Amino acid sequence: MNNNQLAEVAKILGVSEDSISVMNDEIKNSMTAVFETVAIRNDEDKKIVFEALDDLWQKGSVYIGLDEVAKSTGILLVTLRSLDYDTQQTIVYEYMMDSSQTERFYDLVNKALAVSDLGNVSKLIGVPVRELRPLPRRIQENICGAYAMEYDADSTNTDLIDTIREMIAP
Repeated sequence: MNNNQLAEVAKILGVSEDSISVMNDEIKNSMTAVFETVAIRNDEDKKIVFEALDDLWQKGSVYIGLDEVAKSTGILLVTLRSLDYDTQQTIVYEYMMDSSQTERFYDLVNKALAVSDLGNVSKLIGVPVRELRPLPRRIQENICGAYAMEYDADSTNTDLIDTIREMIAP
């Protein structure tokens, strides 16, 4: 991202250039890509660009917060970055409210990791993840645990599929 693009992003978002320049390269490169892919010709285009940049700015801000959480708690940054975005936001917001709640942050991380394979389970059994998320937490953890222990990339996983379908059957 060059200085002109940095200034333009800051102007569009109404934030300081410093708040953008401290973000990681992934976010800054994505912001640059927004400029390269969307030509601003009308108000609709302006709205699209603003929303895309704002989403990236928020994500970048969460990533900065995750760096602080990792340094403060000892939770590995790679672990925090592997979590779903909603959990990342929750951890950062709770950290900003009270950074002394280290046990709570570990609890949030562990709960998120326990169901981190839900997307893979969804693909395996052919059920949209949006239908698995409303299941009770314990069932989500159990099906993800079964997947983690029994999935075999070199198999059809027929028994695993049957087991998981039985676990989610009403």
